[in-house]
Amino acid sequence: MRRLDASSRAAVRAVIDAHLPELKTLPGFVGAEPGFPVVDGRILREPAILVFVSHKKPPSEILVEDRVPRQLGLFRVAVLQADPWRQLEAKLATEGSEIDLAADADSLSYEGIEGDPIDMEHQVEGTLLCHLGPDAGWPVLKPFLEATQSSLTVAMYDFNAAYIAKTFIDTVRDGEVKAALTWDDSMTAPETEIRAQIRRRLKNRLDGAIIQCGSGRRFASAYHEKVAVRDHASFWLSSGNWSKRSQPDIDPIGDPATAKGMYSAGNREWHLIVDDEVLAKLFERYIHHDLDAAKADLEAGDPGVALDAQGGWRFPDVLVPIESLTAESGPVLATVEPIAPVALPSVPRRFKVQPLLTPDNYVGRVTDWLASARRSIYLQFSYITYSDKPSDERFTQLLLRLAELSYKPGLDMRIIVGNNGAADKIRRLAEAGFNEAVFRVQSNVHNKGIIVDGASVLVSSANWSGDGVLRNRDAGLIVHDREVAGYFSRAFLEDWESRARPTLADDAPVLIAPEDGSTPSGMVRMSWRDYFS
Repeated sequence: MRRLDASSRAAVRAVIDAHLPELKTLPGFVGAEPGFPVVDGRILREPAILVFVSHKKPPSEILVEDRVPRQLGLFRVAVLQADPWRQLEAKLATEGSEIDLAADADSLSYEGIEGDPIDMEHQVEGTLLCHLGPDAGWPVLKPFLEATQSSLTVAMYDFNAAYIAKTFIDTVRDGEVKAALTWDDSMTAPETEIRAQIRRRLKNRLDGAIIQCGSGRRFASAYHEKVAVRDHASFWLSSGNWSKRSQPDIDPIGDPATAKGMYSAGNREWHLIVDDEVLAKLFERYIHHDLDAAKADLEAGDPGVALDAQGGWRFPDVLVPIESLTAESGPVLATVEPIAPVALPSVPRRFKVQPLLTPDNYVGRVTDWLASARRSIYLQFSYITYSDKPSDERFTQLLLRLAELSYKPGLDMRIIVGNNGAADKIRRLAEAGFNEAVFRVQSNVHNKGIIVDGASVLVSSANWSGDGVLRNRDAGLIVHDREVAGYFSRAFLEDWESRARPTLADDAPVLIAPEDGSTPSGMVRMSWRDYFS
């Protein structure tokens, strides 16, 4: 069975509905649905009943009367760990909460810039500074910021690293720099502290705003861009936030002693620094477009966009098992060789680049680009969440086309996803028609990159979900140059061979954290955005 068809899904759903009262009595029951089961690390392509629980435990810890039946009707029953999103939806439903976790797509009010200048195709003449995280994130970003002479314009989702905040403040204050900052609205406690510090220290040298997201706003669930434009002439663009995980304060190349632990200290990220005035001004124009819209909201009486505004409802923290955050063990620890930044092409020449923004043109350009693949498609994402919602149709069609290509003879498709909820997400993609053999799972992946035919590469901030591809604010760049693509291909293939695993382990029991602030032994408390960003 290549896909879980509608008739099979309906037959399983009927059995679930008939037995739902008894399923609801199971300890930690979150929900049940039809699907392909994951057994012994492999997806079985058969219709089954999937029971999601808040904390999946080994059989040795479960009383006989609390065990899930092996079969109901004609169908196998498989138990899966519910991810925090499922847990929160169930919790809010039980509480009768009116909080809506998903924005109404039809209510979003974003308007682009007249003429859609982001649709330009541009020729760059020169080189790009290609670099990776955790190999060389902060050691490259820090001097980029410190070299600012007159202006620094930043769009950022997560900004929780105090050492980056210090550099930002020092650069702006000591250099008489004019700064602009647009920032996502879902603040963590460290970000709230940094926000207050930036506002207090920079005063009127900073033109900044919080970008509110949700129903009735311009963007659905996240202002997720990661771009910094320096002096109207150069820009840094990345998959990674200004956070401790995305830009860890380590230098594995300058200080080799830190290399052994780098994949536990930080995430896999792809970064670019581009010295091109036309592109820099283009991204800067869109950041100011977002900033001006937020300031108009403030003038119209919306205090929530001011940098000193107090936040409203926030997602709860999560508890993550320590072992799921440890990326390295055994021989991998002894063989880590960081990949150094490289300015490419090695001989400066003209090459095509295509700037991307969500919601403006990301899905259209990426769909057309992937359709051009003839030999290989490599994707590395923190997650890929399948959706068949009508509002996500363009994203659904993109995934279904890739599912067809995953079986195409002669096409080398490889997909690395992060380990957060990987088993559940991959089995759902398999149900939609993907060949599960193209997937591998890697710890601490925050990347959102693609390489086509070893000749072109996408560096971007956009997660592959309906909101990430269609309705949030994200930025990216497709670079059509074989040397640049080769740099990121090398990193991808090293991850594929050395750090990604082909089998599906049970998803880690990541739990909604209690409101009392307690953290059980063996768990790490993380903010929702740090876990999902």
